[in-house]
This record gives sequence, structure tokens and C-alpha cells, in this order.
Amino acid sequence: MKQKNTLSKVISALLLFILLFYIIYNLFANEVNAAYSSNRYTYNGSNIDTNAYPGFKERIDALKKSHPNWTFTIMETGLDWNQVITAETAGHWGSPLNLIQGKSEAWICSTCGDTAYDNGSWKHASEMAIRYYMDPRNWLTDNSSLFQFLQLDYIESTDEQIYTALANTFLHNMDYAKEINSACKEANVNPYYVVARIIQEQGTKGGSTWKMESDGVTYYNLFNIGASGNSYDVILANALATAKKNGWTSISASIKGGISTLNSYINAGQNTQYLNKFDVEPYAGTYSRQYMQNIEAPKNEASKMYSCMTNAGLLNQSLNFIIPVFKNMPGTVSQSPDGVGEVYPKNIRVKEGHTDVVLRADSNTNGKVVYTIPDSSIVLLSVERLSNGWHKVVLTDGRYGYLRFDTSYLEEIDDLTNCYETKSINTDNIPMFVGPGSSQTLITSLSYGQSVTRIDNTGRYTFGGTTWDRIILADGRQGFVERKYLSDQDSSQIFTISADGGLFLRSTAATGEENKIRLLSDGTKVTRIGSYTENGIEVMVNGFYWDYIITPDGAKGYVARNYLRDSNGNNPTAFTAKAEVEIKEEEKEIYVTPTANVDDIKAKANSDLYMERADGSYLENNVSKTGDKVWINDVMYTVVKLGDCSGDGLINSADLLKIQKYLLKVIDMDKNSPYFVASDTTMDNTINSADLLKVQKYLLGVGNIEISK
Repeated sequence: MKQKNTLSKVISALLLFILLFYIIYNLFANEVNAAYSSNRYTYNGSNIDTNAYPGFKERIDALKKSHPNWTFTIMETGLDWNQVITAETAGHWGSPLNLIQGKSEAWICSTCGDTAYDNGSWKHASEMAIRYYMDPRNWLTDNSSLFQFLQLDYIESTDEQIYTALANTFLHNMDYAKEINSACKEANVNPYYVVARIIQEQGTKGGSTWKMESDGVTYYNLFNIGASGNSYDVILANALATAKKNGWTSISASIKGGISTLNSYINAGQNTQYLNKFDVEPYAGTYSRQYMQNIEAPKNEASKMYSCMTNAGLLNQSLNFIIPVFKNMPGTVSQSPDGVGEVYPKNIRVKEGHTDVVLRADSNTNGKVVYTIPDSSIVLLSVERLSNGWHKVVLTDGRYGYLRFDTSYLEEIDDLTNCYETKSINTDNIPMFVGPGSSQTLITSLSYGQSVTRIDNTGRYTFGGTTWDRIILADGRQGFVERKYLSDQDSSQIFTISADGGLFLRSTAATGEENKIRLLSDGTKVTRIGSYTENGIEVMVNGFYWDYIITPDGAKGYVARNYLRDSNGNNPTAFTAKAEVEIKEEEKEIYVTPTANVDDIKAKANSDLYMERADGSYLENNVSKTGDKVWINDVMYTVVKLGDCSGDGLINSADLLKIQKYLLKVIDMDKNSPYFVASDTTMDNTINSADLLKVQKYLLGVGNIEISK
């Protein structure tokens, strides 16, 4: 009996452990593929990772102190902040569009410029503007802006309260108030959100689409559903066609139809005004379901909803706010483009015959003199043109200041370029600044594998131990990055999209409407940085092998391999990570990446070797393993194959399991053992979830384990 009980306990423990393994395995698989709903939890004052999500805790704490009845839900999107911005900026190629009205200079996309959108009065927003509006920290304030994060469930209200909310609008009528309140209660939707949306779309007096006549029939489209196009006539025609199709021949029908459309977003997890606009809830795909194009709409609608709820006396109720957070968010809050002017590097200099032009610490004539420009021999880098006529200028030693651009003694000259080299970004999330130095305005963040063109490699901007090179992106934007993040491009991984009508970039390795990121046009050049695998082996999904690629503007995702072509018109071969070897003299260890073998170690050592296995047996094949012993010139080294923490020479589920067991405190590992070092794939002297994720990404074929990038 005792033996049976012991066996039963062992089996139960094993089953429990297997269950834990699959739970954790699927958790990280989902993180890689973004095919999951966001992780949401109620903030309790201490359960937010302040290192991962800087600047949120103190803002939310201040709000909770002022409003004890309010609760806050943290929404971990699982999305990378810079990839989100890249995707949302892609509107100059198609959806999603982020448009802005009545703005100029740094608010406007430098790629699209004065290109008119919608009815002709809208322009495409700049990346700086998109970062500003999408950064939740800018709106975690005790005013109406916060209400773009209000959860949109029904709030108990009387018809009279809705009637009051409709005051001074074209719908100020008790019958309409009853219609809205009844329909919202039935659909479990906040009625003040509905009122705010109608006012946002139609104004207080009613626009041209809320009531339309056609063939003697009156149609209503209060929410402007389907009202899109590039001219007033097209917009009106589309709004009418939508109303006809849905039979909206009464105010009541239009209200119910509009609420049904709004509810389709709410039911997909986009249950705040912010999420209506910015589709960063991965439940039903990302970026594809965005109710509006106006980038300011969440903030503007929030103001209207806040006003309605204030008048109804509802601000002291138990309201819940859903706050999205993203991976790799910067420590500083995203800057407003206000007052920035044009952000783009240009070269200027003093005209011949003029001397002693001063550079000041501030953009006014009272500013302290930073530097005196002797004559035209000095070329200056202008990184920002302010609306008041002053230029922000950076010197080659990193100092910067301001001068007023007077054409009587200053002139623009051609860019200082000495090369035109195609380079590849060798590390993720690399900032590109408008000028040399991290204190300059951020233009964008670049991703591992992204192709850029270096146009100045002279090293003229070297200071503080760092050299800054000037580069240009595929969309024409210029800026500066640290030289160490630029590597020669691997031409073998450059491919061209070959698909009539284009090919969708997808968030997961599968076909389907829900995982579309955006359409890549036929002929687009992309860089392959991985492939989809299961347990380290490439497999077909929906009849295709899938490659993980990055576009010239930095968007990452999967495409079917059949539609990629190299310069000879061939499809890619199976993706293989590069082999690297590094000999650590002090530690007497040899680091190798998963694909490195004995021949690679010999080539790196440039010497005859004697090798044996960890158990002392002779090494009989070309496969290196963690724990192997290598003698170079009679000095013994131990092999550390990153990711091979089980010591079998392979990177597979056994290694994943060993790291998981260590993290769950089921096993321990000697920190001085090569197996511990092999588990530390991020090489930060500790084993944590980042190491687990790195192995997981390698097994899924969407990431490499590397010694250096």
C-alpha cells in the first residue's frame, strides 16, 4: 500500500509539473505571437512593475488619492511600444490612418507633408504626434483627458439626466433622451459615451449626415458610420448608402444601429474611447479595428463625456479606468510637438564675408552666448526650425544652442554626406535622434534587422566616447544613431515581396482576417530575421512556411514564404541563425551560439585543439555541447553553448523545461557551473523570464540567441 501511495504521489506531482510546463510554455508562445487577449488586473497600489512601466504608478496613485471611489485596471497589451508606433504611423501606405486638423510643423508627417486626406482639411499626423497622443501617461491627470480610459459599461441614469446631457444640442428632446437611455441600458453601454460620440460626429447643431433625403425618404446616420472618402460628396454618398443599407429611417433606428456598431468594438475588448481609436487589444487582431481616423478624438470625446457626467453629478460614483501599458516604453513621457517647429537635420553656415555670428543658450537675443561662429569655414547642423524663426544648432562636440536664421548672413547648404552605405540595425529599440546626442529630439526607434542608409561615416560627431553617424530611412527621414548599432547588411536575407495585389504582414504565422497588420505592396523589399518553428523545427501552417520579417520602416511580422523572392527569383531556404564563438580568457570559457560547432571553435582559436566531453570521453563528432573541455595551447577552457543548459548540444524543450524548473524553484543550479551560464542567454549574470523568453523565441524561430549583435 505504501509503495502504491508513493507511486501515486510521484505521478500526481509529475502531472502537476507537466501542467505547469504547458501553462508557462503557452504563456510565452502567446507573448511571442501576440495571439492573445491583453492581461488585465486591478491595480492595488503595488502590483505594477515600475521598471517595465515607468511613470504610471505615481500618476495613478495621485488619482486614487483624490478619488477613493475610482478603480484602475492595468491592461498589459504585451505589445512593444516602438512596434505599436511603427504600425500606427504606417497610414501613409494605408490603414491605420491617424489624421489631424488645424496643425502644422512638427505635428505633420514629414513623409506625407501637405497631402490632404478625408475632406481635404486633414493631414497625416507625425510620429511625434502619434507618440504624444498614444502615451497614456500624458493623460493620467485629474481632468477630462483621463476619461478616454473610462470603461464603457452602462452607468445607471435617469432619462432626465440624459436630457440634461443633450442640452444645447440638436437632440435636446425628452423622446431622444429616452431612446438613448433605453438602448444603452439594453446594450450595457455608457449613455454619456454615446452622447459624446454623436456630438463628436455631428457637432451641437447637427451635421450634413445626421438627416438626409433620398427619393422622398428621410435617412439618419447620427454616428457617421461608413461616412468616409476624400471629398464632401463622396463622404455624404457613403453615409447615405450605409443608412439605406441598414434601414435607418428614424432617429430611433439610427441610435440603435449606431450603438450596435459601438458595441462590436466594446465586445472585442476595445471598451474605452482610447481603445476605440487605437486598436491595441490583441483579442481580435491589432490596428485593424479603429473606429475613427482623428488622432485627437479620444481626448476630445472624453472632454464631452466628462462634461455630461459632471452635469449629471456622476463623478463620485465607482468608476473604473482601463490603463494600457506597453513593453519597452521610454522612461520619459512622450513630448508634445507644440512649439517644436520643423524637426529634420539640415546644414547651414555663415555666408562669405560675415564673421562672429553668435550661438545662444535660448531662442532669444537675451540668451547667453554659447559659441561664436568665426566665419563660413564652420558648417553647422540645424536640427529644429522653431516657429519664431530661430534654429536649434548642434556643434561637432555635442554642444547646442540657438541662432535666428537671417538670410542676410546665413544660408542653407547641401547635406554633408560622404557615403551611401546600406547598413542593418543590430539591436532592438535603437533611438534615432534628429541630431547627434541622446538629448536631441527623438525621431523614431529602430528595430533589429531594419535596413537603413548611412550617409555620413566621417565620425565628425564624436564626443563623450560615442560616435554618431547620420542615416536616412526608406521614407526619407534623416537622423543620427550611435555607430555601434550599425552593421553590414546580410544580403542573403534581403527579399522582395512577389504578390499581385500585395501581401499582408501578419501578427501570427497563419492566415485569417484577425491577424492582419497591414498590406505590403508587390515589390517591397524586406529583411528576414527569423521563421516560424515548433520545437525548433520549421513547420507548415495553413499550407505555408512562414518567415518573420522586418519592413524598411521597421514593422515586424510574418509573411508566407511562397511570396518572397531573392535577387535570382528564388524562395528563401530554411532560416538558420548565425554561428558565433567568443573565447573568454579570464573565465577560461568559450561561449558559442546554438548553431556553432567544433569547426567554428577551431576557426576562432586559430590553433590546434584537443576536445573531450564533460564526462572525459573523446569528442567523436562536430557537435559542441555545454560542458565540453577544450585545450588551446595546453590551457583548458569549458564550452558554454548558450541555451544548451541540459548539456546535450541541442536547444529544445528540455532546456526550456530546465529553466522553468529553476524559476519555479523546483531545482537549483550552481552559479559557477557552465549550465547556469548557458541558461543565462541574456548574459546579465542572472536567470529570469527574459532568458526563458529568449529560448522560447529561438524555438519558435522568431529570435536568435546571440553573443553580440
